[in-house]
Amino acid sequence: MVQKQFRHASGLGHAIINARNQTKRNNARAGRAPDGTDLIVEKKEPGWVRLQSVTQERDLDEFLNTAELAGTDFTATKLNIKILHQDQQNPYLLTEEQERDTADRQQSNAAKLTVPRRPEWDTTTTRHELEQREKSSFLEWRRSLADLEENHDLLLTPFERNLEVWRQLWRVVERSSVVVQICDARSPLFYRSPDLEVYVRQLAQREGKEKRNLLLINKADMLTARQRSIWAKYFKQNQITFAFFSAVYASVDDAFSHSSLNEDVKSILAEDSELTAQDIHILSVDELESLFLKTAPPQEDESQKIYIGLVGYPNVGKSSTINALIGAKKVSVSATPGKTKHFQTIHLSSRVVLCDCPGLVFPNFASTKAELVCNGVLPIDQLREYTGPAALVAQRIPKEYVEHVYGIRIHTRPEIDGGTGIPTADELLGAYAIARGFIRSSKGGRPDESKASRVVLKDYVKGKLLYCHPPPEIDPVEFNKETYKLK
Repeated sequence: MVQKQFRHASGLGHAIINARNQTKRNNARAGRAPDGTDLIVEKKEPGWVRLQSVTQERDLDEFLNTAELAGTDFTATKLNIKILHQDQQNPYLLTEEQERDTADRQQSNAAKLTVPRRPEWDTTTTRHELEQREKSSFLEWRRSLADLEENHDLLLTPFERNLEVWRQLWRVVERSSVVVQICDARSPLFYRSPDLEVYVRQLAQREGKEKRNLLLINKADMLTARQRSIWAKYFKQNQITFAFFSAVYASVDDAFSHSSLNEDVKSILAEDSELTAQDIHILSVDELESLFLKTAPPQEDESQKIYIGLVGYPNVGKSSTINALIGAKKVSVSATPGKTKHFQTIHLSSRVVLCDCPGLVFPNFASTKAELVCNGVLPIDQLREYTGPAALVAQRIPKEYVEHVYGIRIHTRPEIDGGTGIPTADELLGAYAIARGFIRSSKGGRPDESKASRVVLKDYVKGKLLYCHPPPEIDPVEFNKETYKLK
């Protein structure tokens, strides 16, 4: 039996027609064509809208408005427009403008970056009185550094906060005739404490006897001869006593040819009359011991022992330097105990005694936490945010060099699509993870960039991915150019 048709049927066909008519009405109200495309409508704005203040514009709006004001006719093509995607700038790193501002603030507050002083004392001072003075002085020093972070918006390195460790430093400085700061050649100024040198001179004046400072640039084999010459010129201009050393190549038979003058060194000396071969020379073990004797102040009694204090960050190669000296001389090590840590006394020869201070992290400025990771100050295995340090590695080391070291291919966004030519952290780590088979099974087979970051960052800290910081006012790209010449 055929059902009766009602006048107002609500079947599927009627629903589609009604929906289509409703869409047309909505488009008409919104100023669009029936098919939904935008209509060009001349819009008349009231005067108060045209007089609104505009202090910021998007780059494209600024370009179009400037062209309109100039009455310029132009043809825009895709090749003439470069859109930089936000993901090209890592949020955990600073922009160029922020880096300049941070550097200016660091420079203006550099004098406040101090090491704690041991208060003056004499034979009448009791042990309890001295301890109380030391604690008060140390607390005041801690407060001054906290002020730098809180009121000057500056990032400090994680520095030693244990008073007992600083007491070991005080004893080493008091006992030594020469205080040697051992620095990593890849970033000497980061590991150097200028105020420690000031404290050594102040203590010498207080005690009425001469003390001297020496900056030992370890891992100098990572620097080219030209890079050493640039640093040597900087140190000489700033009246810093320095020497280059490499604990890796130091040995008894001097297998590493320290004294040979290759063609690069000869050309450098020919170009700069202020430098000598000794200035850019990498010392052997015997030469280093001779330098200790030469640097030490004159002794009234020739038989009197000369104490050399060795100070440095835990990761700059201080232990390997000492091991090279001990291995060459086959000497024994004795410990001078402290409460929680101790310094060691090492009789290197009949005249030279080394005082090894425990590894000590001095307060210093840093621009970002990523920089601290790349300098080996923060532990890599405990990282939660790894894109910042990885992006810093990608910025510093050319893509072609990374590809050469790892035998991989890094695909970056083309410049026409807003790329900068420098890999992002994701592009670098993703390429390495895929090449090494680091895949997350729980993430649908995505590359394990976290695991890749730990390998890449450790290779950077060890020097497999080599980057060396230049002195101030020197272009980093030009400074490292010779390093990245692929053979």
